Amino acid sequence: MTSKAANAPQPSASPEEETLESARSGRTRHRGPRRRPDPGSIQPSSTREAILTAARESFLAQGYEGTTIRAVARTAGVDPALVSYYFGSKGDLFGAAVNLRVRASEEIAAAVSGDLRSAGPRLVRLSLTAWDDAADGATFRTLLRWMATDVSAPEAIQNYATEQIAVPMAEALKQSGLSGVSARERATLAGSQLVGLAMIRYVLRLDPITSASVEHLVEVVGPTIQHYLTGPLHPR
Repeated sequence: MTSKAANAPQPSASPEEETLESARSGRTRHRGPRRRPDPGSIQPSSTREAILTAARESFLAQGYEGTTIRAVARTAGVDPALVSYYFGSKGDLFGAAVNLRVRASEEIAAAVSGDLRSAGPRLVRLSLTAWDDAADGATFRTLLRWMATDVSAPEAIQNYATEQIAVPMAEALKQSGLSGVSARERATLAGSQLVGLAMIRYVLRLDPITSASVEHLVEVVGPTIQHYLTGPLHPR
């Protein structure tokens, strides 16, 4: 015998509950191709904001090695499966937490997308202005300092330099007409120079680089970055 109660429609699970159940079971419910959310390009939900805030606090306090997905989830008040579902690995989570503050990928792409003949100085000014900033730059500078000593830092540095600097720069260079191989080489050279400048200014704190003004460094380092972007790379 079938009762009305048995035939009554059951309340559907919320999107958060479906996501959590899918993450736990290894099955993903979706109506189209799965794409991992990009916190830097979309308006994050309260859940993502809580995860990113907890991750940033943990990276600053515990370092990369001392931060775990489970601890971040506990602080954010969510299941660890949700952290992995939204952000993937710990390295990906680190990149998302830093990018939320510095927004390097979007700003670098914008700087290169202008007149390529003057992009070198723009990139140096953009980087130093962001890193010197009292609010946004503070997170980056602190993270950069512990990355210099943390045994797991190479993964974090590689993820950040690749995803937030080299890749968007290479894409912008390709859109300017450079071939894929040349764009990647030029972006990697320019990115390595910028990361090296950051390490000397904020970690090693070597003068006169540390005490130099932004405009002075733009003037002296900008041409080097410009050469990497548009100058000849191989002897004839």
